[in-house]
Amino acid sequence: MLKRLQFFGLSAILAVTSLSAAGAQGVSPAFTYQGSLRQGGNPVTNPSQQMTFRIYSALTGGTLLWNSGAITVNVQNGLFTVQLNAPATVWTGADRFLEIQVGSTTLSPRVRINPTPYANTATLLNMFQTGTTNPDRMVITHSPDYTDWGLQYRDSDDTFHFVGGGASRFRVGLFDGRVEIPGTLRIPTGAAVGRVLTSNASGDALWQDLPASASVWTVSGNNIYNSNTGNVGIGTTSPSYLLDVRGDRNSRLMNIINTNTGGSADGLYITVSGSTGWGLNSTANGSDGVAVRAAASGANAWAGFFIGRGHFSGNVGIGTSTLMSARLNVATDSTTNNATLRLHESANDFARLEFTNTNTARKWHIAGLIGTAVANDRLNFWNTSAGDIMSIRGDGTVAVQVLEITGADLAEKFPTTDEVEPGAVVEIDPDNPGHLRKAQGAYNRRVVGVVAGANGLSKGIVLGNLEGSENHTPIAMSGRVWVYADATERAIEPGDFLTTADAPGYAMAADDLPQAQGAIIGKAMTRLEKGKTGMVLELVNLQ
Repeated sequence: MLKRLQFFGLSAILAVTSLSAAGAQGVSPAFTYQGSLRQGGNPVTNPSQQMTFRIYSALTGGTLLWNSGAITVNVQNGLFTVQLNAPATVWTGADRFLEIQVGSTTLSPRVRINPTPYANTATLLNMFQTGTTNPDRMVITHSPDYTDWGLQYRDSDDTFHFVGGGASRFRVGLFDGRVEIPGTLRIPTGAAVGRVLTSNASGDALWQDLPASASVWTVSGNNIYNSNTGNVGIGTTSPSYLLDVRGDRNSRLMNIINTNTGGSADGLYITVSGSTGWGLNSTANGSDGVAVRAAASGANAWAGFFIGRGHFSGNVGIGTSTLMSARLNVATDSTTNNATLRLHESANDFARLEFTNTNTARKWHIAGLIGTAVANDRLNFWNTSAGDIMSIRGDGTVAVQVLEITGADLAEKFPTTDEVEPGAVVEIDPDNPGHLRKAQGAYNRRVVGVVAGANGLSKGIVLGNLEGSENHTPIAMSGRVWVYADATERAIEPGDFLTTADAPGYAMAADDLPQAQGAIIGKAMTRLEKGKTGMVLELVNLQ
């Protein structure tokens, strides 16, 4: 319908007679507005007018819901047509009023925006493209004042919802086919206790009575239990145990989850009448694994074994929940009569510990045998190719095919009356029987050897490890050692015989061989220049 707007000077009131049309809500929020501008009774001839359109919630005052801003409108012989495109949020079904401003003049009163007679039949069905909580929804509501009550479609996940107060009460998924009811499902009359909902051959749902023998589950408070005395089967119709779970599948058959993330509660608990019981416990704390533990607290709580996971990579602990880097960790307070790890052979034969790797051609055994007598006891090191490599007998005898020693000398421990250091030449102490001291004087026939271990040259074999001799000094009597030497009078050359020097604890080259008989320590293997003192590598060979 055509609107006639009349100007009476710059401050005149413009009268609007009626609105042409309003677009059906839910189809398009835009609508076309037509009017006629007259001034002094004559049509406005200026072809370009600056006009502003506003939508309010009331005839006067109210809330400004939309403002078009200044629009340049083409006017021909007083007539104009303009398309107004207010957002969909304006059209909630409540009354709306249009205010028009031409230039700086605001027309009064505002014009009520009415639907066309045909579109008026659609006011009973309110469809909105947006909502207060879901910007991608379409809602069919029963009242303009309750826009978040009704049927809602959510484009984000292709679901229909019956909503109340913006919350989903019933969900139907178009993509996943799932139906969800967050609240309580009321069973209609006819579904009495002991009946189940099933279907017939045509797929029609119907209620059916359970056989009397099937009513074996009883509810007691928060608990549900089997009131029958028979077994329960999962995956089998003939259960052999109180709970019999069977299946042929790649995934797990049973999953037990304890939601207590503190990691202290048992996941599976086993109790024998009169005992404290044992638990199979999966922890989520620093131990991070599965443990079989006693119900008792304190030191006995981890009396079983522990299998780690995650960063422990399946390590196993026995008697401990603190897994170190080893695959098997055993913790105990055993004495010599209480073995920490025991291998028991039921036959009269060796108990074996086997070592293998990807080279399957050979393997190692450490095998122990308890014989008929102590001398017959054996601890053998055995190789697939070489057989028994070494055998330790019960009487302390050790038999080995080839013994290779990485050290350089044969030494024996002696008590000393002097403070001696590695490399010093020592003699028999005539004042303290069985003791040694630094060698004193040249060509000393009481000389017995050199303190072993100088210059980092390790000992090969050490004798005299008797009780009470732990802190005694190892004296090299054969083999290679570094020795303190004095070459102030004569250079020492490789191959020279060495004897005691005047300096206590030092060696020198033996020039007078007849006098050196019985005082020769050994032979020099390295050179020491004349006029110097230092260390010489010596092959000890007492003469």
